[in-house]
Amino acid sequence: MTPIAIPAAVSSRWFRPRAERIARATLLVTLATTTVAPGAADDGSEARDLLDRMVHSSRSLDYVGTFVYRNGPVIQSMKLIHRADTNGSRERLVALSGPAREVIRDGQWVTCILPDDQIVFVTKRRTSDLRLPAVLGSELADDSDIEEFYSLSRSGVERVADREAFVIDVRPKDRYRYGFRIAADRETGLMLKSDLLDDDMTALEQIVYTHLELPDAIPDEALEPQVSDAGFARFEAPASDGEGGVMIARTQDWTVGWLPAGFQMTGAYYEPIHPGRDSAEHRVYSDGLASLSVFIERSLEADDQHEGHTSVGAFNAFSRIVDEFQLSVVGEVPGVTVAKVAASIMKR
Repeated sequence: MTPIAIPAAVSSRWFRPRAERIARATLLVTLATTTVAPGAADDGSEARDLLDRMVHSSRSLDYVGTFVYRNGPVIQSMKLIHRADTNGSRERLVALSGPAREVIRDGQWVTCILPDDQIVFVTKRRTSDLRLPAVLGSELADDSDIEEFYSLSRSGVERVADREAFVIDVRPKDRYRYGFRIAADRETGLMLKSDLLDDDMTALEQIVYTHLELPDAIPDEALEPQVSDAGFARFEAPASDGEGGVMIARTQDWTVGWLPAGFQMTGAYYEPIHPGRDSAEHRVYSDGLASLSVFIERSLEADDQHEGHTSVGAFNAFSRIVDEFQLSVVGEVPGVTVAKVAASIMKR
């Protein structure tokens, strides 16, 4: 499901202005875009087939699910409603605990409603922002060569949401990305559980479904927001200069000198990170499974500037001030990764 999920609460002066917006906006949109037979480990081909089935199921089935999301100290209960038809897919994600929040996604747009801030974010739906990992976004490319950077294997069966699920292990081949353990519903292929794992196989982030329904039909009203946004400030992404919502950068002044093997830029945008201020350049990089974002913006007032490392759960960020610009790298990747990428950003 899933982003950019706008993740949830992250501390530090850099992360608070952004993370409670990038985080909430990233977690919610990430979640909103998401969404095997028992035996010994195989050579990876069977596990990849199961992942591909999971991707197909999340795109093609109608379902309503309730799940618990945990990232570090953040624990939230969410409800996801997904409908697939001849017009594509539509989704509605609702926060069941904490402040009322909703995300609506159709074939082209993602709308994030944050009543506490009285803000609505509207962005172009971009497949490059979505990832398979913890939320198992349905946008994993069918030809993605993730086996080059991860080892895939089956690892048995477990019961989740009163349903039998096949378990898939995804282990990274280097220290620059996390691993995953994923449980897929035996009957439908839908993801029922996902753990994002560090080197010690500790779950940094987890999604666990507690209930799953497969209705015959989902009415239009179930996909309409239930939170009124009357009078809210509204921030919309600028119109696209390229296909699929990808914006052509207005400047080529900056280059990223190092990325983990397999990471490629999948999008470049200008987005309102701080409402009421100039948009920041936002570049997205992915290996087909993990992703990270690079933000380039003019430095803020001294009290809002931040340099150094920040982390909460699976999310890591590293920021630098260079001349009049703040350069920040954020992602569900290890701290060493964001620090090394941030250190490599330089003017041409």
